[in-house]
Amino acid sequence: MTKTRSLCFLILAAALFFSSAALAHVEIDVPAAVDVGAPFFLKVRSTQDFSGLHLRWLDRQVRVPAIEGEALILLGAPLDIVPGMHRIVGELEILDRRIAFVKEVDVRPRSFPEQRLRVARKMVTPDPSLMPHIEEERRQVRAALERISEQRHWGKPFTRPVAGSVSSPFGLRRFFNDEPRAPHRGVDLRGAEGTSVLAFSAGEVILTGEHYFAGKSVYIDHGLGLVTQYIHLSEINVTYGQMVSAGQVIGKIGATGRVTGPHLHFGLSVLGMWVDPLPLMD
Repeated sequence: MTKTRSLCFLILAAALFFSSAALAHVEIDVPAAVDVGAPFFLKVRSTQDFSGLHLRWLDRQVRVPAIEGEALILLGAPLDIVPGMHRIVGELEILDRRIAFVKEVDVRPRSFPEQRLRVARKMVTPDPSLMPHIEEERRQVRAALERISEQRHWGKPFTRPVAGSVSSPFGLRRFFNDEPRAPHRGVDLRGAEGTSVLAFSAGEVILTGEHYFAGKSVYIDHGLGLVTQYIHLSEINVTYGQMVSAGQVIGKIGATGRVTGPHLHFGLSVLGMWVDPLPLMD
């Protein structure tokens, strides 16, 4: 073996030994397998001085601060993910260095039911003159969902926005007037018009408005890429930029937008990807 190869080998061996020794003081907790659409937590603990970690999941990146020796983040497997093994790549900030780690998660396939609804034709194919307004609403929503603030406001347990049962589950394959539409990216919760809607967790109101399809809507940023959506409201009781606490009334159930009756559509986005909120509430 040449001197150059010997030196490279020794450097690599030392790096592996150093990383292994550092990670010996770290506990990384993440499920080995999840279903398509499922949210899941990643928790990292360390006995060493630990300021946070940098994560990459799918094509998203986020920095997670450590609080009292623990870093916690909610991740998820979106509807369009390809089932199979996917990697979480991370770097821990320990003292003045970063220690890399990789965890694999097996995303398992999941089947979803279908639903066929009859709605007004204009709610399936809007007048072309309305499209610039609708596209601007979509741009605002995308910007809200893609927001990743570094401070974590959320905490467990989470609050169910309304007590009603589920009328339409997450992932439902929908047909409006027999025309296929995007899968249901939230859950519909039953409730009478005027029923109070509660904030899922603490956070900042980052978008409100009355949108063509969604009706009166509220979006809350809970930190670290976790954003919740409350739509079809009859009344909005919060304002842009307002900080809310878990369980605070943020609006009332209604039937605004593209709906067949009063209910709450509740959506949960993780790093800009819709996931099923039910496992976190039941």
